[in-house]
Amino acid sequence: MDLALIGSYVGAALAMGIGAIGAGIGEGYAAGKAGEGISRQPSSSGSITRTMLIGQAITETSSIFALLVALILLFRGGESTTATMLAYIFAGVCIGLGALGPGIGAGLPAGAACQGVARKPENENSIMLNMIIGQAVTQTSVIFALVVALLLIFQNHADTFMHNVAICGAGLAMGFGAIGPGIGAGIAAYNATDSIGYKVGTSKVVTTTMLLGQSVCQSTAIYSLVVAMILMFMF
Repeated sequence: MDLALIGSYVGAALAMGIGAIGAGIGEGYAAGKAGEGISRQPSSSGSITRTMLIGQAITETSSIFALLVALILLFRGGESTTATMLAYIFAGVCIGLGALGPGIGAGLPAGAACQGVARKPENENSIMLNMIIGQAVTQTSVIFALVVALLLIFQNHADTFMHNVAICGAGLAMGFGAIGPGIGAGIAAYNATDSIGYKVGTSKVVTTTMLLGQSVCQSTAIYSLVVAMILMFMF
């Protein structure tokens, strides 16, 4: 029985299966708000649709990371040990859960931007700029999850009970630890983008405040990253 192959298959399935949930919800939210905006302002349908598509493209980032890990796992191979199997499975869990929050979070400012452009089409550029900046920050925690997942895949693992438990803990710590910061940063970006949609003159101070709040929000993802690293390299 090839334990590495079992781990790679299960890990790839978990990575893509869970990783597609957040982006799907986020993109659907953006599309819903775009449709709502077009119904109110049909003459701006082109601008609203463009905003929606750009927002959806960025929202897709988290699931692309999940896809990358899934493909690596499918073709990785490795030693047929319990440690390798667990490392592959929890690499999938890590990136799958890690993509969940950022996928949802990135969809929120995309929806707000569609609403803002519908209200004031002349402010499209300012609204879209804040949306893109806010969405980019929401992806921070999934990048941390990607790093941990890749380390789990490519690190040489000692096949001991304590190390095997530590592998599981590292994947869970970073996976779950990325959900809250991803959604929280998205909420901050949503409200900032929505505010600029009402009053574009406040864009500079609103964007600065958004980034400050988002940076604090992401600190919890950093704590998760630190714990995951300790588990992988000290046990």
